[in-house]
Amino acid sequence: MPHQDRTTAVGRPRVEVDNEQAAKLAELGCNDREIAGILGIGEATFRRLKNRDEEFVAALEKGRANLNVKLRRMQIEMALSGSVPMLIHLGKAVLGQGVPKSEEAKESPLAKFLPRAETIKTLPPSDDIKSD
Repeated sequence: MPHQDRTTAVGRPRVEVDNEQAAKLAELGCNDREIAGILGIGEATFRRLKNRDEEFVAALEKGRANLNVKLRRMQIEMALSGSVPMLIHLGKAVLGQGVPKSEEAKESPLAKFLPRAETIKTLPPSDDIKSD
């Protein structure tokens, strides 16, 4: 059996990525596939990096958190400048002013009959019914 030199690398070389660039791409809203493409690595390699490299994951999380903060800041600025749709959205999302999920599910049983009732109103009167 041949002697194997332990100083020679076996397999593919270790992939080095720029965590700062990955964070900036995440901050722009790029998804994992886009970030992998720009970094010049395959999606499988990207997934392995996410599973093995805590610093890489932290960079992605920081970038995405920065994006969320920027978006939230813009939403609040729009609401404070008087944007009614944004005020409604933030009221529901932040202040819980939307219709509770349990109430949405409790739709009136008559609601499904209302369209039929409107149709019935427009029918001509029946000869069987005497009017005063």
